[in-house]
Amino acid sequence: MPPRLYLPSALLQACRQSALSTVHSVALILLFALVLPTEGLGQERAGGGPESAPAPQPASRQGPRTQEQISAEIRALPPRYLQWVQSVLGLITQAELDYFLDLVGDYRRDAFMEAFWQPRDPVPATRENELRARWQESVSSSNVRVPFTDARAMLYLLNGAPQGYSLPDGRPATRCFSRTDELEIWFYSGSERLQREFIIILLKRGAQTPYEAYNLGETLRPRKRSGALPTKDIRLLCADEYLRYALSEISRPGNYEELLETVLKPPLPSSEWLANFSASTTDLPKDAVTFPMVAKLTFPERNQSRTAVQVLVEITLEAAPGRRFDGELFHNFLVTGEVIRDGRLFESFNYQFEGPTEESTTKIPLGFTRYLRPGPADLRVLVHDVYGKSYSRLAHDFEVPSPEGRPEVRHAQLQAGTAAEQEGPSLRLLPPPGATHVGMLRFQTRARGEFDKVAFFVDDKQVISKRRPPYSVELNLGQDAAPHRVRVVGFSGTTEIASDQVWLNQGSQRLRVRFIEPRPGGIYPGSLTARIAVDTPDGTPPERVEIFLNDVSIGVLEEGPYVQTVRLADDNIAVVRAVATLADGVSAEDAVVVNAAGSVESVEVRLVEIYALVVDENGQLVTGLAQEQFTVLEDGVAQSLRSFEETRDAPLQLALLLDRSASMQPHLETVGEAAFSVATNVLQGDEDRISLMSFADDLSVDVALGSDLALIERAMAGMVARGGTALYDGIVQALGSFDGVTGAKALLLFSDGNDEGSSLSFEQSIAAASRAGVTIHTIGLAETYPEKSERRVLEDLAAETGGQAHFITTVDQLGELYEEILAELRTRYLLTFQSASQKPPDQPRELKVEVDARRVEVRARKSYRP
Repeated sequence: MPPRLYLPSALLQACRQSALSTVHSVALILLFALVLPTEGLGQERAGGGPESAPAPQPASRQGPRTQEQISAEIRALPPRYLQWVQSVLGLITQAELDYFLDLVGDYRRDAFMEAFWQPRDPVPATRENELRARWQESVSSSNVRVPFTDARAMLYLLNGAPQGYSLPDGRPATRCFSRTDELEIWFYSGSERLQREFIIILLKRGAQTPYEAYNLGETLRPRKRSGALPTKDIRLLCADEYLRYALSEISRPGNYEELLETVLKPPLPSSEWLANFSASTTDLPKDAVTFPMVAKLTFPERNQSRTAVQVLVEITLEAAPGRRFDGELFHNFLVTGEVIRDGRLFESFNYQFEGPTEESTTKIPLGFTRYLRPGPADLRVLVHDVYGKSYSRLAHDFEVPSPEGRPEVRHAQLQAGTAAEQEGPSLRLLPPPGATHVGMLRFQTRARGEFDKVAFFVDDKQVISKRRPPYSVELNLGQDAAPHRVRVVGFSGTTEIASDQVWLNQGSQRLRVRFIEPRPGGIYPGSLTARIAVDTPDGTPPERVEIFLNDVSIGVLEEGPYVQTVRLADDNIAVVRAVATLADGVSAEDAVVVNAAGSVESVEVRLVEIYALVVDENGQLVTGLAQEQFTVLEDGVAQSLRSFEETRDAPLQLALLLDRSASMQPHLETVGEAAFSVATNVLQGDEDRISLMSFADDLSVDVALGSDLALIERAMAGMVARGGTALYDGIVQALGSFDGVTGAKALLLFSDGNDEGSSLSFEQSIAAASRAGVTIHTIGLAETYPEKSERRVLEDLAAETGGQAHFITTVDQLGELYEEILAELRTRYLLTFQSASQKPPDQPRELKVEVDARRVEVRARKSYRP
């Protein structure tokens, strides 16, 4: 008997009444029309191997699928995949359905079905996916052919069971059922979707229609109850006052339609997850250009009960000619792999091979190793030549041999520290994992030798000390991703005999100088030996290190080791200072007070710089204003300006921060061209510098702050879009890279999506922006930010720092917009004042710049943090 095809006219109404989105409604209608009889579900197709019959390929279609095509492709699915598609009616989007039908191979379908639920987890912080658990429980216990067209099922699946509601007279209420009509009232004290009380009235209007949510203004005419009551508990039967009360409550001022949308609309996952899932496949993309490669498998060693499977891929230079940057030949290959065992995806992996290629080579080798247990396996590898935009694919069935008789892999223990460090007591402070550090963190210390006490300092303030090992502590760094210096000091009696320190939430651009000797507060009669450690951004030695005694230069060291004997005229208090200077003029210093009998107070003189842009009512730059026309307010108090300058073609320290999440793949080439263009225009003078950073799930500093255009070009050409959009994490980490950079600093952020999965919050990114002193211009795709509330994140971030939020319709507009922003950054007013604020360092100082001129707008940072 052929499958029955039917499309009830009431389905459209059910979709609307259930507050389903358009995309879900379309998928639901199509799938409802294609439901097959349930007989035989769960049985495997006769003669089927590990792979079922392939679904039609995208290449066989022109344009979107028709309903007839969907019908034919669903019929080709094995019964268990058909059953799964039926079970997610109301949840699956049209894009997800199209992708699922395009999949070839049961192992990919199984992986998709598992990954499908992750972006729909209502509470990701918990171990269980609550929506999936409720959904699957309902599917397994339901005898309804299409169970989720009913608004009652949607309400339960998306919000859980109603509970906790108290009526005005104190009686508890959950659900109540009309005695005579097909009508129910559900009472919620709150749910996973809405953290407040709400009531939903549900009714059935006809014998063939599902339950729907009642909308205000409609006629309340439920169908008369024809069957038995749904409950025998008399307490759950609705008296007339329940309905009057519920109608009164939902009629209160407020948006009841928005309430229905909130509690009944299925979650729309970001398209990012589908793009990421697609990026992990080893299938050739549609219309892919291919090249040949040769692969060899060997099994050289074992690791406990597993055998090393070593894969060596060779690609000829003719097949992948590479690309030249600044005259040098480079290659960039992205390798995606899958191991399939027993018909299911066992593991997937990615490698990227990028770097220069020797001119004399004819073959390019790519090698990697996986450790697998003995038995049959199916290895699939997709090699993507990123520069050549071509692909090669390997599919190979093989037998993993037993590890017996193969040499064991032995991992040598690396000896930490140099020989000089081993001679006496030493401490090594291990930084916690991760790029950004907030809250309570545990710090471990490796110690050699005996100590009477080991003390831990955060930003030069002692927090805790320990008398015996292990020297590990938990330190609270606060909730703002502020720069910190964490230091550990070991004492013998009251004498400091060893120390170490780490800098957290600080970028790689920072030049750091510190005294190893002398120690603060030490007593040095007659003389001392100054030993200075210098950390530079790229590891290149500084141009010079100058030593000062009480502000008098006593020596210049042009190469390491940076050691200088300092003779003291007497035993009075003295200040020893070291200043390191790089070739481009950037400098940093450290100072130590010695021979102080007691504590020495230090007073910091803080000069605050504000770059201000002034525009007229048409958005045109306003120049030629005088210092007397500007007023700067710090926490509402007018400040006296120490300096004033109208900058023209001012040197820039600029960073491009680009979204490289999976959804950016279609835009990367255009974005790369715009990035290279802006880099060319930024690097006009000797003091201009630019860096390129990109983010997805984490931040990558693709090109450090410098002036090498070839590096920018190569980084953009080799960028691959993968991962989610951890926007807030990326912003905070990018701002940290400016730590130690002086001058006019700006960050140009481009993203095509909202934040997904950041460990830091929007408030923490705002705090980091106010602290960094970096002007941020944000750029988003208008289609991603249709609502004003969604745009506010980019708008607030830019406004806080004196920048502006921009929304473009296509990435083709990016290059022109970059040019406009650059013109603004080079033409601003620089205002400097000396702060006298007594606020603690962790509290922001509010700033406001006013201009005595008509019809102008001032854009300047709104706050700063020391």
